[in-house]
Amino acid sequence: MIDLIPKNVENLNKGLVELESYKNSDLNLEGWELTDVLDDILMVEYIDISSDGTQIKRGNIWVPVDVVNFAWRVGKVHLAGPNCQTVKKGDCVIFPNDKGIKVASLNNISNLVFLNEARIFGVAKPKNG
Repeated sequence: MIDLIPKNVENLNKGLVELESYKNSDLNLEGWELTDVLDDILMVEYIDISSDGTQIKRGNIWVPVDVVNFAWRVGKVHLAGPNCQTVKKGDCVIFPNDKGIKVASLNNISNLVFLNEARIFGVAKPKNG
């Protein structure tokens, strides 16, 4: 009998780009502008972070980034791949801090992260906005 289920079932990803495997890589596009992302990839700017990238705002207080490794984060989507079904450019999204590939600066934007749309918990907006 033929076994149709792969041995490493936990690695099935519906054909999506596995961003997690690139976590420690360096995305250096000096001299280039990233104009589009593919698949269900999102380019998200952290909007809950200090300008120097060392603190995250929680309510009215600033907390060091290294203290909140498993925090929920808020970001603004700058690019969304063609296979994104819910999230679009300009949306504010909520996602776990430990997901995606962090990039210090790209396209004149600081504190970015690349995520698959499946990593997004939800779309949000400020209460006063």
